[in-house]
Amino acid sequence: MRWNRLSNYHILEELREDQALLTGTEELEKERKRLAEQMNVDADAVQEAIAENARVAQNQEEYTIRYETLSARFQETQAKYDAVTAEITQRGIRRREFMRFIQSLEKLPDMVTEFSEELWGSLVDHVTVHSKDNIIFTLTSGMEIKA
Repeated sequence: MRWNRLSNYHILEELREDQALLTGTEELEKERKRLAEQMNVDADAVQEAIAENARVAQNQEEYTIRYETLSARFQETQAKYDAVTAEITQRGIRRREFMRFIQSLEKLPDMVTEFSEELWGSLVDHVTVHSKDNIIFTLTSGMEIKA
């Protein structure tokens, strides 16, 4: 993005689009719900296997294999559920960071003509200098600008 060629309005519109794209959780929420339902099915299967083993005499080696397979499936589903939940949380944090960043930009005049430490601190998270010709500004929204 070339900031010096865009008005604040265009920058804000682009940031809002980026925010929606990078912080949306609708599909993740659907996946989390599906995984929660699968965890319930898997937990029920484990409990059913335990109950059946308590009621009916069966080969314990076969039962152990069945139990471990069902338990592993539950644990795998739970790990996926936890990963999706963590991503939803991260996107929520990123959404709040974007909102703060956009609010900071909305307060700016159309043209900033002098350095402001407060503005710098509210907009720039960190700067990475790879070389004198390769500098990356990482904004508080997570957006990177190569200078």
